[in-house]
Amino acid sequence: MALFLNEHDVEQLLDLKSCMGPLEQAIREQGKKIATNKPRQILQTPKAGLSVLPGAVPGLGSLGYKTYTVAPDGVRFWLLLFKEDGELHCLMEAEHIGLIRTGAASGIATKYMSREDSKVVGILGTGYQSPTQLEAVCSVRKIEKVLAYSRTREKLLEFCAGMTKRLGIPVEPADSVETVVRNSDILNTVTSSPEPVVNGAWLKEGTHVNLVGAMKKSSREIDTLTIQRSDFIAVDDWVQSHDESGEFIKATQEGYLGWHRIQELSDIVASEGSRRPSAASISLFKSHGIGLWDIAAASVVYERAKERGLGVDLPITQEAKPLRRGHSDLVRQWAK
Repeated sequence: MALFLNEHDVEQLLDLKSCMGPLEQAIREQGKKIATNKPRQILQTPKAGLSVLPGAVPGLGSLGYKTYTVAPDGVRFWLLLFKEDGELHCLMEAEHIGLIRTGAASGIATKYMSREDSKVVGILGTGYQSPTQLEAVCSVRKIEKVLAYSRTREKLLEFCAGMTKRLGIPVEPADSVETVVRNSDILNTVTSSPEPVVNGAWLKEGTHVNLVGAMKKSSREIDTLTIQRSDFIAVDDWVQSHDESGEFIKATQEGYLGWHRIQELSDIVASEGSRRPSAASISLFKSHGIGLWDIAAASVVYERAKERGLGVDLPITQEAKPLRRGHSDLVRQWAK
């Protein structure tokens, strides 16, 4: 029988610590061509948009997809999780999953791409995603200080006070974006700006950058110079980045970047890709958010829900139907 978990259940069951290991496993399996991710699919109607992010992680025994709708009254997130044999495991509300897996992915990228001696983290933007971004980075590096900047001073001071208490290290408000960028060993950008906020001339040698904010091909958080100076660049899904990464799309159109320079994070984690060329290299990770991450996080949620007896059983009794000829052809195609 399938299980239903609401957002409150999911929040009790998933945190960064519990997500990091399974997500790293899923990303490694992706690099070894065991786990599968498919780029985001988007359907638009006059009244709403529907996005679907599929993924499968055999090592966690799960496959499924996250879907969300965007309409004038807001956004709704859902996730369907199946066993490897196609039986429905769980239907869950999935906003919290998106928050946690995005932060965890930045932590994993930082672990594999940044200098091990990084001490100062900078963060641009202090909104919904920012706390988990900092928490994840601080879990993989011995960070001594955080510099933060936001356009709203009151929110910035509130964020710094809260995160200082949460992380146990100083989180200091900066007076400008430039101050943050120039003094950071690791930089996380979590802004909604359509135009670049980071000037590549400000980056010091050896900096690692996690780009999390810009999600449309028309938006950019960094300028072209930042990309020109970066010699270690990764994305979560190479195909999806062609449709969603405004920074890379513009740089390639202008002739400053070739897609061959960009590798997937999964190849780096699985040791199939290149490594940081030198301590002075500037590294760059562009996070779009992919279904593979959602399925890894949802697998953690489901297993913990069973252990703790959370959720509501759904009266779904559908059994697998006998294969017809068309279905058999599909099975043979998948088996190739």
